[in-house]
Amino acid sequence: MDLPVKQLRSKAEQDLLDVFSAVNEALPGAENKTVAKIRSDALADYASVGLPHRRVEAWKYTDLRSQMPEAFPLVQASGRAISDAEIETALSPRIAGIDAYRLVVAEGEFRPELSDVTALKEKGAELHSLAETLEHLPEELKPLLAESGYQRSGFEVAPTATKQIPDPIIALNKALMTGGVILRLKQGAALDKPVHLINLDGEGEPSASVTRAIVVLEKGTSLDLIESYASLGGRGLQRNAMTQIVLGESAAIEHSKLQLEDAEAMHLANLIVTMGAEARYNGFQYSLGARLSRNDVRVLFEGEGGTMSFNGAALLKDSQHCDTTMVVEHMVPHCTSRELYKAVLDGDSRGVFQAKVIVAPDAQKTDGKQMGQALLLSQGAEFDTKPELEIFADDVVCGHGATSGQIDEDLLFYLEARGIPEPTARALLIQAFVGEALEQIEDEPVREALTAATADWLGVAFD
Repeated sequence: MDLPVKQLRSKAEQDLLDVFSAVNEALPGAENKTVAKIRSDALADYASVGLPHRRVEAWKYTDLRSQMPEAFPLVQASGRAISDAEIETALSPRIAGIDAYRLVVAEGEFRPELSDVTALKEKGAELHSLAETLEHLPEELKPLLAESGYQRSGFEVAPTATKQIPDPIIALNKALMTGGVILRLKQGAALDKPVHLINLDGEGEPSASVTRAIVVLEKGTSLDLIESYASLGGRGLQRNAMTQIVLGESAAIEHSKLQLEDAEAMHLANLIVTMGAEARYNGFQYSLGARLSRNDVRVLFEGEGGTMSFNGAALLKDSQHCDTTMVVEHMVPHCTSRELYKAVLDGDSRGVFQAKVIVAPDAQKTDGKQMGQALLLSQGAEFDTKPELEIFADDVVCGHGATSGQIDEDLLFYLEARGIPEPTARALLIQAFVGEALEQIEDEPVREALTAATADWLGVAFD
């Protein structure tokens, strides 16, 4: 159990408190007492712990306190027009060109004029701006907006030690969230193509973007969701993004997250997936951009028979740092989880993959497996991995593994001996390594776009 350590506030920690004081009365929902309390309680949680550092076990490989010397002011939405050409430049033409219903959040604000709002509603989807919802908060959304990300199980060994330390990144999101979307598919609704949630920030002076997306799929519905995060240029971006996905009975989602910000950005994100009975979640995380990124993923099995597959790939170079940390909680019987994470590390980059599977006493017949693998392309690259299993049931099948290494020289020689130039041979081997994860993406246009993005990163073109 982590305990808070009393220490002087860093400049960034104080900056964040000052940011809240400066904008609190102008934030969406400021006049709503429930929202105001959620925000003030969240700020108190953050103030009690500060920014995470290496003495916090879950952050031992990513010392955010030392890597965040200052906090930027909250972005002020200009409302300016954003052209299709700008979106293509930010995302790449192939990703921007995926045939999908677009939802655009720019400068921390939902932009309906850039989004396919009418088309989605005609297909039976319920769609709301987060900012407008905060003004008149429905009762059923209060628990979601107040979500703290606390672990729900795993206290059977020490049942009295149930006090948990607040997650400061989630707390800051609750305190400072400005915009985003709430998407609901009611029973019987069906979409004929994916929804592409495009998040664009980082224009002009250094600024922070704090957004929230909530996706609710009712019984038997399904959705193909693409989340893209990119930069519009500018001098710096600190992003705090939170996505909550609630899957009802037999609901299914194909979820791809594409992290594409520029080299000066900081990307802090939380994903919380709550799964009902027989629900299915297939997720993929593609990390290409940002100087520092941290992706926290929490999956909660609350109904029997659920299936979850989470795959990811990180392509890093120079001094990039990408941390993906997962907690999967099996709280009921007969559920299956799979995690596969691939990292390709060049220069002085650092990749982190931490994954914990918790199996509660009642979660018999659980099947949970996880694997983290890294390909190191330079002497300065580093990969840290920490797989964990906490099992309190006795009839389960669980396992984990981790590997890291360099390109197989024998395979490289084999390809060169057949007339393939050395740079192309290396690229083929790297592409094959990443491809094992990419193949898990069921959405073919997304899979093809990310395969092309990987080739671009490698600096080659495959026929």
